Amino acid sequence: MTEITQVKAPAQFQRKTILIKKRLQYHYMALILLSVLLAFVVFGLEALWTVSKVVNENPYLMPLLDIIKEMAPLFAIKIAAYMVIVIIMSAVISHRMAGPIFKFEKSCATVAEGDLTHRVYLRRGDQLTDLQDNFNNMVGTINDVVKEYEKFRAEAALAGQGDKAEALSKKIAELMPKLKL
Repeated sequence: MTEITQVKAPAQFQRKTILIKKRLQYHYMALILLSVLLAFVVFGLEALWTVSKVVNENPYLMPLLDIIKEMAPLFAIKIAAYMVIVIIMSAVISHRMAGPIFKFEKSCATVAEGDLTHRVYLRRGDQLTDLQDNFNNMVGTINDVVKEYEKFRAEAALAGQGDKAEALSKKIAELMPKLKL
């Protein structure tokens, strides 16, 4: 296979929208949020169980339970603040995945229409850069194969087998009506 030399995108760009693929991003944000919430609940129950056990064994520490009960609203506010931070961080993290996925979906549609000169360029820091390189190499290789086909078709037409070459061209045009070499 032919290795394609990577040409960098003309200029770095910034996405203006954080939620590019909302369904995908909401799904991952919910998974992250539920994981963190579960961790808070498990830790909180473990802490309450430990404190209750200590207080039951040492009744003179009963005021400690009263102090914990008084601080419960403050703990709830802190947990809510942590959850907001988790939501924001999960949106940023999911954005780094959803942006490239969105770009690959658009690029696949472009290549499927026949533009074999199209390449994917992801932003610095995005995920899936290995996929970007493999995708660009794949499209470049397909482009090379199609160029060889065109060369073969031209030679076949000159050798008197123009009808077969023309039939093959029509078949390719049906499959990829907007083919660009």
